[in-house]
Amino acid sequence: MKITIVGLGLIGASIAKALSGRAEIRGIDHEGCVIDQALSQGVIGEGSSDLSLAGGSDMVIIAVPVGRIVEIARGLIPHIGPDTLITDTGSTKAHIVECIDELWPWFVGSHPIAGKEVPGYSASQADLFSGKAAIITPSNTTKSECIERATWLWEECGARVTVIDPCMHDELMAVISHMPHLVSFASMSFARDLHIHRDLLGAGFRDFTRIAASDPVMWKDIFLANKQHILQLIDGFIGELGMLKEAIHKDESARLEEILRTYSTIRRDLYEDNR
Repeated sequence: MKITIVGLGLIGASIAKALSGRAEIRGIDHEGCVIDQALSQGVIGEGSSDLSLAGGSDMVIIAVPVGRIVEIARGLIPHIGPDTLITDTGSTKAHIVECIDELWPWFVGSHPIAGKEVPGYSASQADLFSGKAAIITPSNTTKSECIERATWLWEECGARVTVIDPCMHDELMAVISHMPHLVSFASMSFARDLHIHRDLLGAGFRDFTRIAASDPVMWKDIFLANKQHILQLIDGFIGELGMLKEAIHKDESARLEEILRTYSTIRRDLYEDNR
């Protein structure tokens, strides 16, 4: 199996490391130093900044920010064979699937639910996807063989595969990933001077704000690509904050406790086992 990975950042390089010994891996990246490092460490067998390196591949994985995925797919197509599978790792799917479906018959969208707040090749690890979910997002026209080959990919990386409609994927991700990142990012506007009191920062602040250290370029693209769902959630979040503000302003102790208890119950129900 010859696999080319476009983008050797956290996700792309982790895929390469996870597939070590299971496939012949080529890597494409715009940073020459990343290519050199991946070659010297044996993470890839060949590397280049040129998309033509993908020629002769059985599968091409596009692991770049969502704003560039369609553009990369368009650039790859002149170089690959007629039955080469293209998949991607983007955190939004509907627009990407719609666009690439029109360009290439052997495409299926993917999204591994794995990552870290630290981006880049140096943060990659072979077990990043182990035990994690990987979502495959076929359209109505996706070939069954594309789904099978993408399933093989993620299972070889150690992930658990789920198949979901692209639009449903984006709606779910807005709630469970995109909005939490947005709120964590925004919370940093109140923390500009906290470095003065770093010794007082507890686990709660650290855990809540951890994802605010994530890659701004990647998340800018995600927020814009999924803005329909995110804007709706922002309006809903403003409403929740307004309700809390009113209860606090009016010293409505019982109402405030009831609201907080509802939130707390929802959180516990999400993670409690054997319910």
